[in-house]
Amino acid sequence: MRHRRFPGTKMLRSTKEMLRKLFLSIPLPFSKWLYAVARSTLFRDPHQPYFDMAFQEVKIKKLKGHYLEFGVFQGNSFILAAKLAERHGLKTMRFFAFDSFEGLPEDEGTKFRKGNYYCPEENFTRTIRKAGVIVNKVVVVKGWYKQSLTDDTKRKYQLNLAAVIHVDCDLYSSTADVLEFIKDIVQVGTIVIFDDWYAYRDEEKPGDFGEQKAFNEWSLRDAFEDFYDFSTTKAFIMTQTGQSNS
Repeated sequence: MRHRRFPGTKMLRSTKEMLRKLFLSIPLPFSKWLYAVARSTLFRDPHQPYFDMAFQEVKIKKLKGHYLEFGVFQGNSFILAAKLAERHGLKTMRFFAFDSFEGLPEDEGTKFRKGNYYCPEENFTRTIRKAGVIVNKVVVVKGWYKQSLTDDTKRKYQLNLAAVIHVDCDLYSSTADVLEFIKDIVQVGTIVIFDDWYAYRDEEKPGDFGEQKAFNEWSLRDAFEDFYDFSTTKAFIMTQTGQSNS
């Protein structure tokens, strides 16, 4: 999720970077405490309300399966997901982080450019560890999606069911690769969150780009219904067994 710039944004970014350096420099459990305080005061996580809805639904339905995030960047939404799963008692859930850690693979529309949102893998793993994520429940799958999103990856990590899927890869091609990858591990009750559903709203035909275009072309599209719709993001829940056309 990207944020608009307001007066004072430069100072806020400076403060955030200072706290980030402090956060990474101090040992656990103090870094975990600092992260929690910062996220509950100065830097409230915009994902919080709708992520909580998703994990509550998984708990209520007693849904089996794991959390998958495609496009993890610095790890903020990934950390939130892990903490919410812990809060809701989802003890068997594992957390899969899929990213090239090289930024976006190509340009799309007028907003996204190749290399945007670059973050090295070691920065991501260090951040989630310092925030208190239980790392033995985390699986990091590094690589461009064309090479990493394969049946071999599913077999290697025994990835057979998804409960919550967070798609934050911005581009049409990347999202199409993700949807192809997940079509045999979604189930009735699976929630798919599209972080940048409205990212192309300023384009002449927003539906011709990004996550919207890929999802609307997906062979399992009709098996999903709206779960929620916020200002920047949209989520769907699987309500029937999908029949793939491929």
